[in-house]
Amino acid sequence: MDYADTYVVDLAERLDAPRFCALVLGAAPRWLERLLAARDVVAGRLGFATQERNYGGPVELEVGRKFGPLLVRSVSPQRVVCGDADRHLIMRATFTTDETGPCGRLTTEVQFRDAVGRWYFAAIKPFHRRIIPVLLSAPFPSRARAVPS
Repeated sequence: MDYADTYVVDLAERLDAPRFCALVLGAAPRWLERLLAARDVVAGRLGFATQERNYGGPVELEVGRKFGPLLVRSVSPQRVVCGDADRHLIMRATFTTDETGPCGRLTTEVQFRDAVGRWYFAAIKPFHRRIIPVLLSAPFPSRARAVPS
């Protein structure tokens, strides 16, 4: 992978990874949907994958289903792996929970396929670093924090 980060949020109770993932995705703020719609206008013309507009609805974590930018790849009690790929980059988001904490983690990994993918991610990385903590904190009272990858 060319880029990876992990964000952690403290949980008030123990959750399995699918429940954690569903709570995070289900609490996505409305402004995020508008931001992603604006991103799609530009990025779609450059050959990047565009988002499904299903925010605000139930989050169904079944392999092969899409939620926003994330295609569900695998679901187990310990881990939910989502991702997407287009001709410029491969992105994977992994949701895990740790019962000893309890805490939830969201790890993002990106692999560039070409210079356009590298350029694109350099442009959106500052947004990514601000959005992920907000996304994780939305359904939980504690503040999300980055951890070394």
